[in-house]
Amino acid sequence: MPGFTTAFLLEGLVNDCPRCHTPLPVDSLFCSTCPPDSDRQLRFRLAHALEGRYEIIRLLGRGGMAAVFLARDLVLEREVAIKVLPPEMTRDRQLVARFQQEAKTAARLDHPNIIPIHRVENEGGLVYIVMKYVSGQSLEETLSRGPLPIAQVRHVLREAALALGHAHRRHIVHRDVKPANIMVDEDGRVVLTDFGISKAVQGTTQITGTGTIIGTPHYMSPEQAKGRDVDGRTDQYALGIVGYRALTGTHPFEGDAQSILYQQVHEAPPSILKRRPETPPDLRMALDRALSKNASARFPTMEEFASWVNGEHAASIPSATTTVVSAPAKTVSRTAPASGQGAGIYVAMGTVLAVIALAFVGIPRLQTAVEGRAARSEAVAADAEVRRAPAKKYVSLTVRSIPRAMLYVDGVKVGLTPVTGKRLSPGTHYLRLQQRGYHTVTETIVVKGSRPIQRQYQLRKNSGR
Repeated sequence: MPGFTTAFLLEGLVNDCPRCHTPLPVDSLFCSTCPPDSDRQLRFRLAHALEGRYEIIRLLGRGGMAAVFLARDLVLEREVAIKVLPPEMTRDRQLVARFQQEAKTAARLDHPNIIPIHRVENEGGLVYIVMKYVSGQSLEETLSRGPLPIAQVRHVLREAALALGHAHRRHIVHRDVKPANIMVDEDGRVVLTDFGISKAVQGTTQITGTGTIIGTPHYMSPEQAKGRDVDGRTDQYALGIVGYRALTGTHPFEGDAQSILYQQVHEAPPSILKRRPETPPDLRMALDRALSKNASARFPTMEEFASWVNGEHAASIPSATTTVVSAPAKTVSRTAPASGQGAGIYVAMGTVLAVIALAFVGIPRLQTAVEGRAARSEAVAADAEVRRAPAKKYVSLTVRSIPRAMLYVDGVKVGLTPVTGKRLSPGTHYLRLQQRGYHTVTETIVVKGSRPIQRQYQLRKNSGR
């Protein structure tokens, strides 16, 4: 594009190499020493194609299938995100057609936890999507700092599951659920992006002709890893791995891509209980079921998965002390164990929890229940440790803010500040302060010892955008 390049040079926007600052030839963007900067070139092309309608501000990120730029809609005066396919992909007309069709289908999704798509265009040799800009950060960025509080894990999984359920009811499968495609805005709202894009790419002969599997191995379901047809249960498996990582800080499977895919198909994930002992039983059971190798053993809908990870079925998980199996006689006793019987009874109770798990997943899922028996036995031992432990000592939390704001602790509304005497149990808690017209404030607090905790916040006003 010599004319386009010259125009930029004449305007003085580019007069030396952005890397080594060597003076550039009149018709070049880069010197002969440095390799071309593909993102910079793409930004210039996009700015030229959208001149007068959008102002390109900066690169937000780049993935395997697209680059995303922050831009300003000059007509509606709002910030937007523009996702652009790499130019080399636009040479495949079949890919472009599928990409546009999938994006248009995704644009019909109307859900508070799905990023709205404004436009889908193909012009100036570029194929791009204009969507709402979410001011916040991806879950990938959040998890790079370590595991999340239990309450926040529940919140993220529930919101993402409901968004996926909305798409599944409209016969749209995401196919690439992962933390990088889950955004958390400044108010703590969870939103999903990139619906349909992986399907568009996967459906082209140019991309899949080499046998390459489109997706992210760490979050790929067994059926997807084997190249089989997928449905909404594939998204459920991927979201289950997102939950596993959010709880433990690690992926269940590690290694190179082929090793991870083999493990996704053939191996059970390491026990969540060992990596995060305080994980509630209902949340563990929900993730165990979502991570079943056989898709038919998972939850039938994302709404049901959402209700389990949200804690709505916690009361339905039987207490380990109410039902016991006697090992020699294989009979059920309804009485609590005597102190001297503990070791033998807890071993026997592993069988009970396996039966409970079998009822939970259904008779055809016997293999899944057997695989989970060891984890259930560990859960019994952990529950026993909790019962033997001394009663929790709570600490007092005081929160003040200027101006007054609504305080949420672990996703639960507490009230307007100042808040005094809020009891916090030992462990990790997630605080959030919200007030209209001001930026939301969040903080993770780790409670140790018995000293009272006090917080004072000065909220910053929104810029008005």
